[in-house]
Amino acid sequence: MSTTRMLICAPMRLEASALRSATRGAVSGQETMRTTGLDADSVTVRRTGYGPRRSARSAVRLLAADFDVLVVAGLAGGLAPEVRSGDVIVADELRGHREALRCHAADSLADALVRSGFPVRTGPIVTTDALVRGQRRDDLAATGALAVDMESAVLAQAAGHRPLAVVRVVVDTAQHPLLRPGTVRRAMSGLARLHAVGSCLRRWGRQIPPEVRATCEEVL
Repeated sequence: MSTTRMLICAPMRLEASALRSATRGAVSGQETMRTTGLDADSVTVRRTGYGPRRSARSAVRLLAADFDVLVVAGLAGGLAPEVRSGDVIVADELRGHREALRCHAADSLADALVRSGFPVRTGPIVTTDALVRGQRRDDLAATGALAVDMESAVLAQAAGHRPLAVVRVVVDTAQHPLLRPGTVRRAMSGLARLHAVGSCLRRWGRQIPPEVRATCEEVL
């Protein structure tokens, strides 16, 4: 079986810790920056920073890294009315400011997560410059997007022509927004679910079919 070097980008420290503890023997983000080569069949978790500006800086640095598949993983806000806290969203499309990227690895990853028993939804994820509240959340939901974050579409640029996957666990929704009672509990539950998702990523990385090697194409 051929080896796969997976680079997982997690914006926040708690997200990176949850994923690193789930991927046994994962290399730290600092080690990634000291060398462009990864161990065979390794999983490297890199904390890339919160928000679009830190993500842009990390994406530029990661262009020189040597890896086979890029995964962006973390928490997110739910948009669509049917999305619930704890749902696992796999992006089939990333929507940023200037373009949308089609993610052809989505079905493969979603199937693997469904087989592991996760509540998975596949659809568009939107990347914005700031936290989304109120009417702005409703406007984005009306476009058909399932979830919103502040990093994924920016970090995706580091993948180039390599396979890309984006998986986010929903914490807040229109019914249960941030900074309300229960937010801390939902965040901790989301991190626990993210840890469980991380345990599936190494297995999925070994099974990526050849047809998803060109994972993202510009569609807008």
